[in-house]
Amino acid sequence: FPSHDIYTTEGVTHYSENVYITLAAMSALSIKGVAAMNTTTGEDWAQLVGVKNDITGVKLTQSDEGHLTLDLYITVRYGYRIPDVALRVQEAVKSGIEDVTDTPVDGVNIFVQAIDFDDTIGVPIRGGAKDPQSEESL
Repeated sequence: FPSHDIYTTEGVTHYSENVYITLAAMSALSIKGVAAMNTTTGEDWAQLVGVKNDITGVKLTQSDEGHLTLDLYITVRYGYRIPDVALRVQEAVKSGIEDVTDTPVDGVNIFVQAIDFDDTIGVPIRGGAKDPQSEESL
């Protein structure tokens, strides 16, 4: 992975790939409607051979100019409009990385791999009725 180095009069700041991956995952998980990050195919293979990675669901590529493109693999909570969640994730990841590291982000691609039905509090259920444990009663 080519690095993105920031040169100042005081020295050089080098960001490892894990910094970008962690920022992307934390930004994505902060968005209401994102239930989890999913593993990528490469991560599945790495786990099979015993390579452990604490952060899953982010694939990172860097251009020759140092610009980033990220692929995020997420699970969306049931009841949320998927295009809205994806757009909010894209905006949060792009601004989160650019604001913290000054590294330009060319693109954030979202791959919705599942819908989480476990957390349906406040989501209308059959017949338009609300779940009895709606957010208003908490």
